[in-house]
Parts: sequence; structure tokens; C-alpha cells
Amino acid sequence: MAEQHSSEAKLIQCVISKVGKDSKALGSDMIASFDVHESIESPFMTAFLTISDSKNFINDYPIEGGERIRVEVKSTFSEEPIVYDNFVVDKITARIIKNKKQAYVLNLTSPEALINEGVRVMDPLTGNPEAIVGKMLGKEYLAATKELFSEPSRFEIKMNPSRDRPFDIIAKLLKKSVSAKTDYKGVNSTNTTETAQQVKGSAGFFFWETRRGFMFFSIDAMCDDAEGKFSAPRLNYVRELAENSNKEMYNEKISAWGPYEEKIANSELVPDQRFLISEAAFVTEVDLLSSFRKGKYSSLMVFFNHSTGQYEEYVYKIKDSYENMAHLGGQESVSLVPASQKGELSDFPTRVMTMLLDHEAWYNEPGIANPEDNKATDPNKFADWQKYYASQGAARAELLKNQVGVIEIPGNPLICAGDKVDIRIASKLADELRKTKPYDEESSGVYLVKDTRHFFNFLKGVNGSCDSKLTLMRDSYGVKDIPSNHGNK
Repeated sequence: MAEQHSSEAKLIQCVISKVGKDSKALGSDMIASFDVHESIESPFMTAFLTISDSKNFINDYPIEGGERIRVEVKSTFSEEPIVYDNFVVDKITARIIKNKKQAYVLNLTSPEALINEGVRVMDPLTGNPEAIVGKMLGKEYLAATKELFSEPSRFEIKMNPSRDRPFDIIAKLLKKSVSAKTDYKGVNSTNTTETAQQVKGSAGFFFWETRRGFMFFSIDAMCDDAEGKFSAPRLNYVRELAENSNKEMYNEKISAWGPYEEKIANSELVPDQRFLISEAAFVTEVDLLSSFRKGKYSSLMVFFNHSTGQYEEYVYKIKDSYENMAHLGGQESVSLVPASQKGELSDFPTRVMTMLLDHEAWYNEPGIANPEDNKATDPNKFADWQKYYASQGAARAELLKNQVGVIEIPGNPLICAGDKVDIRIASKLADELRKTKPYDEESSGVYLVKDTRHFFNFLKGVNGSCDSKLTLMRDSYGVKDIPSNHGNK
């Protein structure tokens, strides 16, 4: 498409419907804008539909909440219309009445978000977290219509919901889920404490919704390449859906959108205007106090099994597990805090986590319940594995915030939360040096898309425009295959 149309978008149709009544099409003259949000930290999507109403539609077709909205749009990245049909009206805000016109905003959300508020789970839940998530989304509870893309966790779970809501249960499972491909056992010989053993591993899952479906994947699977150790087949399938949507700008090698480039001044090259970064800002890169408090580098875990009276201490250091994680950047080792008079600050546990263990909770046999006891003839299948996910999950999630940035690009509504984007930030070197290093090799590279905001403005231009604002995050600096200056051992 021509350069001046890099952000062009068009509204195909917008239909509102409610149970027991005919659906109504909202004319293009009524729709001012459509704003769609996704986040890997949210189990449902949200959107905002701005209406310019001179026909008294809001009263002739009373909007009471729960009405289903279907929006079809087209952009420069999609030959076929992009359909958003999983929204219901949650709220009416910013209603302004002036002369013979009125404008208001319909706050939209996924129907599962509303259903979730009135559903309480009472039956005991047993099985792999992946299966439990599927059950929560099934007909018995949320009755979700979208497909679930997921991967199994290593450990089996058994829990009493105690009238929790489905999304609350899934939130609890995220902290207990561990990739089946992670090396989570084993102690490290570098431990220098007398009482604490050392434990390795990585943990942590995300559950979120995109226009493609519901997602339940480990952090390592989300960060890994399609051919990597932690790669999940179902996640690869989602990436194939994105690739088939637009093969032209999807990089198969790194499974990322782009590359999106910051325009280089005085460059003779004329890049595709659709792939230019109009604005980039890094929200945070170094936050030592927060990292220490949350146990990013090292934590001391204290466990007491009140059924057996056993007391244990474990030290978890992320530097001992870094090489066994999937990373987005080219950094070979974790960035540690420089040594002080007391030694390497990253070696000291800065967070103490105390937890009660009870392997006997779901065990009815007369033998030993501890699954790690070599003498156990029938170990507990539903054991309490907190030592292998509590500190690991917290540290892994905090590591993912190593670099957090926001970019604004010409609208590409094909990009969803949880995708990866390859960006190129222009080098700030002198002109002569920039010829050999045109891009900032530490800030450029592949990022995970944390949040998306696709804003369709149908009052701009001939048909309308679309701009995308992406919040990006990653756990390591640099571009892959290029040595990074960060984390040098």
C-alpha cells in the first residue's frame, strides 16, 4: 500500500444484538472510534466503542448491558476483515448531550468476564493445571466459545476451591505451574551456607485472552524459539496462525513480527512506512530495590511440614538456573549487582519466604507421603511442590521485566498479546560510527508483547486510521547471535 496510507483502516460493519431481539447494524456515521486492549496479565479482553448518536438509538434500542457487539475492520495488514465478535456491553460512560446530538462510550468486555462474577466453584478439582483451566472454560462454568491453546504443567494438582470464581482459580494455578521441560531438581555445589540446601529451576505461567483464543503457557515457552527446548506445539500453532495472516512481515526464524525500525536520519534507504516506529520509550531497565525485595536474584525458602515436623531451608539463586531458561535477548548470563564490601550482593538472599508443607493432605495410604523419600513405596501423587515453584516463579516473572518499553507503530491489529516483536532502535553514535553500527545492539532485538492497544479512529482520513501501542518486555539485553555487554561473567 502507498506510503501515505500506512495507518489506513476501514470499518466494515458493527452489529449489536441481544437475546430475544433482532440485531441492529450501527451505521458508519455513528461509530467514531474503536479501541481494543489485550494483556498477558488479564484473563479477558476489553474494548471501548465511541458512539455519535443523533438518532436516539440508545433509547429506541435500550442498552441495558450484556448486549453482544460484533465489529469487523480492515487494515493495511489484512486482506480479509478482522473480526471481533466476543464482546458484550459492560458499561456506558462519558455520555454527553448537546443540541440534537449525543455521544457516549460503550465499555466492552468478554462475556466470560461477566459470567465469572456469578459463578462459584465448589467441587474439588484434580489433575494437571492445563486440564483444570480447560474445565473452568468449559460448559460447566464459563461456557467459553473460544479455543484454548495451552501446555501441560509438570505437577498434578488437587485443590478445594472454597467457592472461588473460575478466573480466581486459574490465577492460583499460575503460581503452581512449572514447565514440563524445565530442570527443577538438583542442588548446586557452590552453596556456602551450613543449613540451607540449594535448589534450581524455573517456573511461572501466564493465562490471557486474545482475539485468537485463550492462552495458558509457561514463561519459558513464550520466550523460546519455535525449535527451542521449551517450545510448546500449541503455541507454535498460534504463531502459525499469525504467520499465515501475513507471511510478508512475519519472521519464521525467530517467530516474531517485524522487524519494526526506528527511522534513521539522512538514510538513503526508503523503508516500508508500515514498519516504522513512530515513538519508543523504555519505562524501566534497572530497579535494584524492587528486584531485591521480590527475590529476583536470590531467595531463602523456609519450609516446615506440620504433619512430620520436618524443617528445611533452601536457597534459590537465579544465576544458577539462567542457562537452563529460554531468553529473548543475546545476554549469556544474568546481570548481577557489582560486588560491595560485603561481597557480591546478588549472592545474598534478599527475600525470605516461609511456607507450610503438607504432603499428607491428599494421601490416604499408611506409608510415607513424601514423594522424594527413597523409602516411599507409594509416594503422594498430589504432593506439595512449593520448593520447586514458589521462589522460582517470582524470580522468573521479575526477570521478564528486565527491559520494559512502549512503542507506537502504524496499526497492525494482527499482533496479539503474547506475540513477539523484533524492533530496531537507531544507534545514537556519531554519523561515521553509525555506518557500521546503525542500530543500538543492546536495546534492539526481540521482545514479548505484554499489552496491546489497537486504536481505530474512523473520523480520520478518508476511511479511518489505526494506530497500535505495544507494551514490550524481555528478560535479557541484546540481539541474538551478537554478544551483549550485559551479564559478562
